[in-house]
Amino acid sequence: MGEETAFQEDSVPSSTVSTEPVVIVETVEEVKPTIEANAEGNAVEDSIPREVQPEMASTAKQPVASGMTYEKRSDGMPQFMYDAVARIAPEQGFTPGQFEIRFESGSGKGDGFIAEMFRATITEGDRKLVVLCKIPPINDARRHQFESISVFDREVTAYSNLLPIMYEFQREKGVTEEMDIGFFNAPKCYLAYADAPKEESVIIMDDLRLKDYRMWNKMVPVNYEHTRLLMIQLGRLHAVSLALKDQRPEVFEQFKLSDPLSAMMGANQGFTMMMNASLDRALTVLEPHEEKARQKLAKLKETLFDDLVTLTNSEIAGPYAVLGHGDCWINNMIYSYKRGVPTGVVLLDWQICRYVSPALDLLYFIFGCTDEAFRRQHYDEMIRIYYDSLKQLLEKLGGDPSRQFPYTALLRQLKACGKFGILMAMFMVPMLCIDNQDLPDMDQLAEKHLDSQEFDASFIHDVKSEDKYKTRMAAVIRDLIRYGYL
Repeated sequence: MGEETAFQEDSVPSSTVSTEPVVIVETVEEVKPTIEANAEGNAVEDSIPREVQPEMASTAKQPVASGMTYEKRSDGMPQFMYDAVARIAPEQGFTPGQFEIRFESGSGKGDGFIAEMFRATITEGDRKLVVLCKIPPINDARRHQFESISVFDREVTAYSNLLPIMYEFQREKGVTEEMDIGFFNAPKCYLAYADAPKEESVIIMDDLRLKDYRMWNKMVPVNYEHTRLLMIQLGRLHAVSLALKDQRPEVFEQFKLSDPLSAMMGANQGFTMMMNASLDRALTVLEPHEEKARQKLAKLKETLFDDLVTLTNSEIAGPYAVLGHGDCWINNMIYSYKRGVPTGVVLLDWQICRYVSPALDLLYFIFGCTDEAFRRQHYDEMIRIYYDSLKQLLEKLGGDPSRQFPYTALLRQLKACGKFGILMAMFMVPMLCIDNQDLPDMDQLAEKHLDSQEFDASFIHDVKSEDKYKTRMAAVIRDLIRYGYL
């Protein structure tokens, strides 16, 4: 398409075996992006799978304990993460007692509030397997502040129950991975479990970067081809929900998950302060003559969290509610390429998957991750690409789009839920405009909050990103008003 392509820097997203493997821990320097050129000569960076099939996992869903501290090894790493990797090694053909495990830190500043990533390399002789381990924050204050275990429990449910059900249902209907018309686009999962009383959870996945998948640079608005691929997969994801709900209603009951994000934000002082600070900053980006737009935005402050609860309630979607991804921004997806051209996308991070209006995933991504020029030229086209993809798969699965989700219903859902675009954008756009190196250390922020009960949200007002932020945020507000969403 002749558009800019930008890759992001390299960061990575229970029983104990009786024979203790040798474990080596390495502290690695931050991995710098590898820049190459795509087919059109544009710069692209290095970073993650596609044919993906989660395997079954065990979960524990009990009340979260307070004040829990991880049992850590002498190197400061949690014991349960070692045990989890040691558990999958024999299942992957390694000899108990004969393999080594090497860990590298896979998280960087700005990679997330409620999770940390480590890359584990299992070796035995010449054989090697590299996997990613996603765990709640090791820092006790940060883990407790953001109630990490509750959303980990949700992601474990997705990998152990929901995604496998969706995959098997499609296969029963004759839609397989090889056909490339269904939704199978989540990482392969080797193990997923959550033990709430211990605040332990591990999700072990493929490292898709080894299969030439890469992440887009969050600071660059997403271009046409990358957005088009996502719209196709979101359409397919939602189509499977609609088909399952209609044809296997008793099975689909477990998909009707309430929204964890609004509950987390409403109960968490840190999130509350960040949302309010984000709204206050958004009010400053409009021109003096845009008083009506400023008033519309200011009114949000009175109903901010009530709106969030309402919009993430499945009742607003009526019969059209689906299992949505829930956290649909550019850092939660990874693309495959052929000769520099994007060919596929995998959706990462299922911690906020929920039963909601299908419009939420679309509004979240399009208004948060693309820019004004893109939306003016391609917004209607992207909505149509999404719907055509949903319609095609729903029909293939034996559904009836004209009855289950007509195009006019989609347009009404976008209008009814349009305010969600600004609620997410005012929180997300600042993060998209700030270089990760300029973001604060989340462990330090959490410890400061624990000591003082005050959350430092000053990083929202990053001076270096001010011009970029004003341009993107003002465009989001104007576009949402232009579409009648705000």
